[in-house]
Amino acid sequence: MAADRRAEIAASVAALQELGTGYDQALAEGLIERIGTEIDQRIAAEIGNRVTAEVDSRILTQLDRYAGCRHQRRRARRMLRAERRMTQADRSGRQSIMLALGSMLVALSVTAIVLKGSPGGAAIMLMALIWVIVGIINVTYAVRKHPQQ
Repeated sequence: MAADRRAEIAASVAALQELGTGYDQALAEGLIERIGTEIDQRIAAEIGNRVTAEVDSRILTQLDRYAGCRHQRRRARRMLRAERRMTQADRSGRQSIMLALGSMLVALSVTAIVLKGSPGGAAIMLMALIWVIVGIINVTYAVRKHPQQ
């Protein structure tokens, strides 16, 4: 109870003692009315607090569900993109290795054919040209496939 309410009740009790028994009924009714009003206010405040807490709880639950779903969808999309990038990187890495090995195999076989046919200065120059071309192809492919690195 508030201090002013207590003071009112104390004043009513003091007035009852001073006025005597003839005013018992009127003072008792006033006291009951004040106490009833106080109880009603407390009950209304408690109900308001409970309703507010329940509404807030439901709203937060709904927001959590909504945000959770959105969050989970975003996380799933990020994971899917990361998996795609990893798969593309794996394919790209395999393709780079296959191109490098294949081009070296071709260069080795052409080198063997050139050296077997006619050893000499022209053959060495042709062999060097073949290896330079293979190197340029491999470097160009690697730079185009992985420009950010």
